[in-house]
Amino acid sequence: MKWLTAALLSVAAVLGGLLFFRGNTAEALGGTALDPAPRVSALQMVRDDGQPAMLGGASDQVRLVFFGFTRCPDVCPLTLGRLSKIYRQLSAEQQREVQVQLVSVDPQHDSPRVMRAYLDNFDARFRGLTGTPEVAKAAARTFFILDTQTESGTILHGDQIAVLDRQGRFRRVYNSDSLGDGSLGTDLPQLLQKY
Repeated sequence: MKWLTAALLSVAAVLGGLLFFRGNTAEALGGTALDPAPRVSALQMVRDDGQPAMLGGASDQVRLVFFGFTRCPDVCPLTLGRLSKIYRQLSAEQQREVQVQLVSVDPQHDSPRVMRAYLDNFDARFRGLTGTPEVAKAAARTFFILDTQTESGTILHGDQIAVLDRQGRFRRVYNSDSLGDGSLGTDLPQLLQKY
């Protein structure tokens, strides 16, 4: 009878450990989880090759969405450079599962051609999305991005990276610190499995 008690206690300990590990997996991720994760309705935009494209909605890939503009002097090139480094560290299979998207907050200047030339400086597989000023504002609001233009014409915008799952749900958000400290790069393989 003692062996049965010992066996049952061992099984309970293993199951308890598995539940503890499983329950803390999400907590081990960086960034900020959105719970419940809002579904992002597809917004009609224009891709950097001039073709119609949707921001949001379902996709075959997990999307890392960043709002910025091609004339940005500091935040955008730094963020895209860090995203490029993270992307290159993924396996070829993982790279096929993720899409980095730059959504313009300066659509009056950022034509598809301008976006494509800019993104080629970071990675030819990154995609740019632009559209009318009204659509750009609606997209920024959807992702809780502050973007405003000062009287001098300077564009101020957030530095967040939004993670959209394959069903089009806004799951997590990372800030620029998460790129600098490696959190997003460390998390990305797990995000691709989870979402």
